[in-house]
Amino acid sequence: MRKKQQQEIRQLLSSRAHSSRDLIAGLNVSQPTLSRLINSMQNEIVVMGKGRSTCYGLPRDIHDKPGRFPVYMIDPRGDARLYGHLTALQGNQYWWEETEGNGELFNNLPWFLLDLQLSGFGARSFAYRRSELLKLPRKQSDWSEEDMLYATSKCGEDRIGNLLIGEDSLARYFELAREMPAAIELESRKWKYPQLAQKTLAGEMDSAQIGGEQPKFAVCVDDQDAPCHMIIKFSPAVESNEAQRYADLLVCEHLALEAVRLSGFSAARSRLVIAGNQAFLGLKRFDRRGALGRLPMISLRALHARLQAPCDNWIDAAIRLEQAELISPADARKLRWLSLFSDLIANTNQHFGNISLIPHHGDSYLLAPGYGVRPTLYEPIAGEIPVRLFTPPSIRNEVAADLPSALDAAILFWKSAAVDERISSEFRQICYENCELLKLRADGPKLII
Repeated sequence: MRKKQQQEIRQLLSSRAHSSRDLIAGLNVSQPTLSRLINSMQNEIVVMGKGRSTCYGLPRDIHDKPGRFPVYMIDPRGDARLYGHLTALQGNQYWWEETEGNGELFNNLPWFLLDLQLSGFGARSFAYRRSELLKLPRKQSDWSEEDMLYATSKCGEDRIGNLLIGEDSLARYFELAREMPAAIELESRKWKYPQLAQKTLAGEMDSAQIGGEQPKFAVCVDDQDAPCHMIIKFSPAVESNEAQRYADLLVCEHLALEAVRLSGFSAARSRLVIAGNQAFLGLKRFDRRGALGRLPMISLRALHARLQAPCDNWIDAAIRLEQAELISPADARKLRWLSLFSDLIANTNQHFGNISLIPHHGDSYLLAPGYGVRPTLYEPIAGEIPVRLFTPPSIRNEVAADLPSALDAAILFWKSAAVDERISSEFRQICYENCELLKLRADGPKLII
């Protein structure tokens, strides 16, 4: 009889975790009988929570190994501390338990771990090079959520923010710390960056830790005798219209960040290096401190997973987060302003991975400095440069009060790009025409608040 009831418990828990009340009803047994059954299966059942909130689940193997992963936090000194444990359960659920003992059941991978997943160009390169070793599909697009978690637990030592998953990732972090190369001198960037770019494209540098569709690499540079971690974006080394356009857009991103700062909003510090016909844009990381220290950071996409809200647009996201008291009214305004400014500089890449937040007091967040703003409307497609006309979208009434400031910043950006000789003459002409277009808009009728 007991073996039959144990099998019934396994069957019930194979689809999802259940509370004591659910199991009592499903098995048609008393509470004492259920307790005896659970005790007899304690080596194969995960007990979650305490008291009336106690529930039970069946653990799930990940790649034929127990799906229980330690999660570590790297502090601003570079020391690692155990943050909690993640246990994969049958039914694609996860049990998260902090070191302090607080636990939560998730129906998907916990939102605060989503940014640790490998993605973009780096993930594709990683899958191609290490799929055989890790026994994963060679195309990253074919990975399941379990594949992604497994890969991150094996090689997730340098992801954004300050968390890492798995003992293997922790060991690789300490190896990375021991073998960290000397910081790059500013004077040597013009010849070192092209070398690192080639190694990145050849798969010799591990760029899997960096997200984004375009190839990039991470470096530590010597900034006035202090280590400074940077993400380096680069244009192709070949001479072609496509490569020139990418170089133009990197210069534009540098100018756009300056325009954001001049408008009174924080933006990532950038440094532009031109080496031959290649452009390199360095962006200072704000989730790193010193040589090894790390700081917490989370993407707007992950925070929306917490809210179970759609990743629709930055303006609605700002309204949503302010109403939930997750960000301040000032940061909500900044996010709305960044959306307006992006619209006015033809930045069509306003996805939720291009906005980050920093945990603040309690359950609130600070909007991280802006980044990833450039006129992506003009990016090449499949090696070609399509002719596209810039038409600023209509302005929503909720953000009309911020239009004058965003419009002034956008005009400044287009004007700066139109006269910057690091940009090709063809694209400077486009920037000039867009500047004149926005000037006409600035002289038009306005909503009086």
